Amino acid sequence: MSAADGGNRQAATSMPRVLFVDDEPAMLESLRRSVRREFAADIATNADHGLDYLRSGGPYCIVVSDMRMPGMDGAEFLATVRTISPDSVRVMLTGCDEMEVAVRAVNDGRIFKFLSKPVPREDLLACLRSCLAHYLEQREEKQVMASTIHALEQLDIATLTAFARAIDANSPWTGGHSERVTALALRIAHTMGLHAKDLQIVHRGGLLHDIGKIGTPPAILNKPGRLEVWENEIMQNHVNVGIRILEPIDCFQDMLCVVAQHHEHFDGSGYPAGLAGEQISLHARIVAVADAYDALTSDRPYRKGVREEKAIEILKGNSGTQFDPKVVEALLAVASKSRSLQIMGG
Repeated sequence: MSAADGGNRQAATSMPRVLFVDDEPAMLESLRRSVRREFAADIATNADHGLDYLRSGGPYCIVVSDMRMPGMDGAEFLATVRTISPDSVRVMLTGCDEMEVAVRAVNDGRIFKFLSKPVPREDLLACLRSCLAHYLEQREEKQVMASTIHALEQLDIATLTAFARAIDANSPWTGGHSERVTALALRIAHTMGLHAKDLQIVHRGGLLHDIGKIGTPPAILNKPGRLEVWENEIMQNHVNVGIRILEPIDCFQDMLCVVAQHHEHFDGSGYPAGLAGEQISLHARIVAVADAYDALTSDRPYRKGVREEKAIEILKGNSGTQFDPKVVEALLAVASKSRSLQIMGG
């Protein structure tokens, strides 16, 4: 980059940084003036120039690119930005309404926002503020995940139990849930004759099956009514968050299936992958039954827990659809030998 361009960089390093890329110098100066009180903006007059900034002067919280530029267009540029600086939130600036352009930009560059020219100052600032909030949320999630992974790498069963209690403490309605699920799952697994290695997988997987809920907002966990569609999507995403947390840790690879599959249904109607039958690991099928039993018999903000007899009837009614019939049979065998399936209080 030239000395003149370098001189354009803001000295206010405490400000969040944004990179504008457009082949119209007047537009770039207007964009920079519009945001200078809140953002430290760099400007580049073409895609190659913008990539130079990213490689030598990054990172940037936000990258805003025009679509129509000579040489590399905005969609290709932002797709490259995604590779070079994956944390940067990407915004497309365009003067056209072509659906093909929008689809390519979203698919290749994972665009967060679109802005149409000319951009009113308040609209631009509102967009950048939204992008900054998204950037900070992503960074915080990565920091939490990194610290969680570091802690998990050294955990034994006792520490896993303590960690499970910390996860369940995210909601007053789930206290003791992971331990109760684990204890019941182990009783089912014993009844099914699983070997010691499999029992260990059920034990560790049961304790951490809901680890992804560490990232679920308490307002959703504790909502006293039915979840909206978007809230349910966030709730279900705890499975994917749990996978991302545990995936890098070698010692948890054998029980990752429990975290990933405990909401899959035997008939293929579950989530997140729509697995069916024996595509779902036996460990996850066992934890799924124990998890459902505890959910049914525990109080929730939107309903009271049902009696044990009722919970067993519900599980029997869903045998072969939601649940593995053999696992439900093992649960019934456990129930027939026990005065109660409740292992412990919350």
